[in-house]
Amino acid sequence: MSKFTYRGPRFSSKTAMILTCMGMAVGTGNIWRFPREVAKNGGGSFLIPWIIFLVLWSIPLLMVELSAGQHTRKGPFGAFAKLLGEKFAWMGGFICICAMMIMCYYAVVTGWCLRYLGYALQGQLSGLSNEQAISLFDGFRNTPASLVFHFLAVGLAAFFVYRGAKGIEWLNKILIPALILILALGAVKALMMVGSSGGLGYLFSVEVSRLGDASHWIAGLTQSAWSTGAGWGLMMAYAVYARDNEDPVTTPMATGVGNNSIEVIVALMIFPAMFAIMGLGAVDYLSGTSWKGGIAFQTAPLIFDQMTGGAVINALFFFGLSSAALTSLVALVELGARFFTDLGFERKTGLAIVIGMCVVLGTPSALSDTVFDNQDYVWGVGLIVAGLFQAFLVLRFGAVKYAAILNRNASFLKAGRWFPGLIVFVMIEGLALLAWWLADDLEMALWCFGQWAVVIALLLVFRKRLTSRLLSRENE
Repeated sequence: MSKFTYRGPRFSSKTAMILTCMGMAVGTGNIWRFPREVAKNGGGSFLIPWIIFLVLWSIPLLMVELSAGQHTRKGPFGAFAKLLGEKFAWMGGFICICAMMIMCYYAVVTGWCLRYLGYALQGQLSGLSNEQAISLFDGFRNTPASLVFHFLAVGLAAFFVYRGAKGIEWLNKILIPALILILALGAVKALMMVGSSGGLGYLFSVEVSRLGDASHWIAGLTQSAWSTGAGWGLMMAYAVYARDNEDPVTTPMATGVGNNSIEVIVALMIFPAMFAIMGLGAVDYLSGTSWKGGIAFQTAPLIFDQMTGGAVINALFFFGLSSAALTSLVALVELGARFFTDLGFERKTGLAIVIGMCVVLGTPSALSDTVFDNQDYVWGVGLIVAGLFQAFLVLRFGAVKYAAILNRNASFLKAGRWFPGLIVFVMIEGLALLAWWLADDLEMALWCFGQWAVVIALLLVFRKRLTSRLLSRENE
């Protein structure tokens, strides 16, 4: 199949592409979500599925996303329609909607980050007790102020997406290196604290019994997908702006490895510091932090307050966290805008629809813990379904033919015989995990499947109308 002609804007360099993909991947999932999942799932025991799924799930799917977006110059919906025909375009639509549903509550979390940056700059995070740190967040959560910062986060993301490829590239080239430096500083400070060795021991200890639990592996895969962006379609949307010679093999590898490296730095900051402050009680505290607060908002102020120059480090940390959250939110908004652009809407109109959706559907998550928890779980696990659809894309198109697309621009490493086998394995492991999950937690699994089914049913009902808009736009 010939490559589709594209004359729109591009990212300026390979470095810009990698940093932009890193900005897509690196976000609150690395700082807010990852340490909490490690604590809830047995420390080093969690690192085993987390590493396995980086290699056997996330990186292969990121390769599929970048090459599909680069080849078709479309987001997920348009790419599925181009590569498999309108019959399967609904799968790309599900990927887009899954990511946009995450976008709606992710904007809420980005708002929390911005508010805490304000607290840090005002010096309100210094001298807090455990109870005060929790009550500070609870006093902000579920209030009109939370909505205001939710709206602010959406507005900032809209501004950079409106500026297009140049605005997205500029944001990531500045904020991602700054974030890495801030986190590395925090890790060095934490490791120098007296009593920090207990945190290192916990972080790299393994409870073998946990490896027989389906939910443990579901958690590992979900975290890998959540933090790398695999299955979201985000890299597919960004790949529209990729240069023609962008390497679709090594860039995803660099993105995945870079993302996980940042999570290791975060863990080396959080766990040693918390053990130094609380001793063995750190595990119960960390794993007990609620979905709504988590590590960043309930524990980070306590960690940095124990360090020399704590007020400055707190401000730097929440600047970094806000930056990470914003770069990921920008990627989500860009994906939504691309979805509507593929359907034939003007980019400004598509962006306006996405912003309205984010504001309206994100409001309940800003005001209700129950809604927030539901959305985080349902659509987080929904990324497994999205990943299966991407594997199906390759297998239906022809894994060998798809490898040829990858190899057109692959420079350092070619997609050889290992690629078709790896995609087949992605399909097998995803289906096996979902089946294991159904057997292990039927009630929760059916609750998630029910919500996914509603989205899929709507996409199937309106499939012809949606694809006709896409095709009519192509023929103009």
